Amino acid sequence: MNETQSGADGRADLPPVDLTTRSAPPDGQLAYESTVTAPTEWVPYVYTDAELKALAARRGLSTVSLVIGLLGLVVSIVWVWGGALSLGALALGLIARTVEPTARSRWGWGIATGLFGLVISAGWLYFIAVLGSTPDY
Repeated sequence: MNETQSGADGRADLPPVDLTTRSAPPDGQLAYESTVTAPTEWVPYVYTDAELKALAARRGLSTVSLVIGLLGLVVSIVWVWGGALSLGALALGLIARTVEPTARSRWGWGIATGLFGLVISAGWLYFIAVLGSTPDY
């Protein structure tokens, strides 16, 4: 390197840079200070009355799933054909899971009672199949 480009210690002679102040933004850009806003992730969302009514109306499918699931559970304890109701409750609960995410407890219990009713009905079918194949002595 030649003497005009480097100092005595081998570093290039550059003008001093002040790192404590911000330079002016290029043309067409906003200053950094004007883009700083309050943190919005802590601000709670407030539902309007129309949104609350719409959310309340969208819990019907999960309620039907829960009612049919309970009915299917009771019927499958007594009779094997409660499995059909339990299967319907399971299907409605799975549909309500994607359509009505705010009614989690209702469609969750609808799915649970539907599964439990199906297990009981499968137990009845197994019991009938085993007893039906053995001769009476």
